[in-house]
Amino acid sequence: MKPALAAVVRTIREKLGFTQENLANAASRTYLSKIENAVSSPTVEKFAELAEALGLSPTALMALVVSTRDNTSVAAILTKAHDELDNLGAKVSAEDIRQHLSGVEVAKRPASRPADIAKLQKVLACKEAGLTKAETARRLGLTRSTVGFLWERSLTTED
Repeated sequence: MKPALAAVVRTIREKLGFTQENLANAASRTYLSKIENAVSSPTVEKFAELAEALGLSPTALMALVVSTRDNTSVAAILTKAHDELDNLGAKVSAEDIRQHLSGVEVAKRPASRPADIAKLQKVLACKEAGLTKAETARRLGLTRSTVGFLWERSLTTED
């Protein structure tokens, strides 16, 4: 992807008559040079800023990059994306996705149940016996971070 992104950004920037300095609101000249030389890849946020600085939506810029990489038309890329989104929409709704957001931040998930119930039971038994976390880790041959994670957990009725 980096070479295609490099070619697209460099071409658009040059054809629109922009210098790297003109795009300084999106990326430093040094960072833009790294992108244009396929040395670095931008974060999603930086990609969106770069698209905006080039006068495009992130979707349009990504379509150009993928079409360049795959040597196909932008229309074919967008048609394929549209079909994929239609198929996904039958299984995943926009509401399903919004449920994982809290405002503009990702909603925090509760800690998942540990996969190894036997470890949890052993750690809780050591805790009940009055051992410290360090003593429990040594006795069970577990890392201190694993013991620390399990220490505050409890067994559910499913366990």
